[in-house]
Amino acid sequence: MLYENVFVFSGQISDKAAEKKLDDFLDQIKKLGGKILKKESWGLRTLAYKIKKNSKGYYFMTISESESNIYADFDKKVKQDDEFLRFLNIKIKSYDKNSSLLDDSRSQDIKS
Repeated sequence: MLYENVFVFSGQISDKAAEKKLDDFLDQIKKLGGKILKKESWGLRTLAYKIKKNSKGYYFMTISESESNIYADFDKKVKQDDEFLRFLNIKIKSYDKNSSLLDDSRSQDIKS
């Protein structure tokens, strides 16, 4: 099954630290049997409302292929991290391989 995942990390950490956290979470998804097909960085953005005393957050979007049970375990793990603000996981039928207008880093199609 295909899933679109959006991650929001605290705006109080550095850009490199947010990227590393994302890579760590994606590695966890891979270890649980998932496959990352696309990754985009949407950059530091102002939140609509404060979350855990943060008014800004780093946004990332990924497309993954995996079983649905992976995200139940994954959700528990990410909630333990204070620098992790939000995670949204949506089941999709297909995805656009081109980068979106929000992509700051030029989309990276991953072949692993």
